Amino acid sequence: MSYADLARRWAETRTSDLDAHAELYAADELFVIESRKVDDHLADTISDRADLRRQLAFWTNEDAGNGQGVHSLTLRETLEGNGHLLLHWDYAVEGLDAFHGLPVEGRVLTSKGSTFLQLDGDGKIVLESTFLNETPLYQQVGVPLVTPHYWVEGFDPAALAA
Repeated sequence: MSYADLARRWAETRTSDLDAHAELYAADELFVIESRKVDDHLADTISDRADLRRQLAFWTNEDAGNGQGVHSLTLRETLEGNGHLLLHWDYAVEGLDAFHGLPVEGRVLTSKGSTFLQLDGDGKIVLESTFLNETPLYQQVGVPLVTPHYWVEGFDPAALAA
């Protein structure tokens, strides 16, 4: 499978078929998925198929009425080389009742994410590190987070104090 095909398959199966998704990874205990960045290393690391199916199950929810949201992921860019892939993707969730305890009130929440994949010699995933930018999601449910564009020429840090 080419890198481009693997990237497409990863994006498609993440939200539709966890059994097919699990087949993209090396054998149990030979792969690691880091996605939640919590304090407990054991709680945020997936390294077997049972954990993969349990911890990633929310991605494949198809019931728009159960409040857990129907998640979609659209691959936008794939950078590849030396047994590694970097995927940039758009994210949306529809039918979610609450986002981290905050009411969604029927909104479709959208953001962007990135995933780094390291592959073994057989083209199986041995390391995944995924990051979903949650700042826009919080903003869409009404949390007043400021996201200054400090890289823009003429940006004045004093404007943040206003």
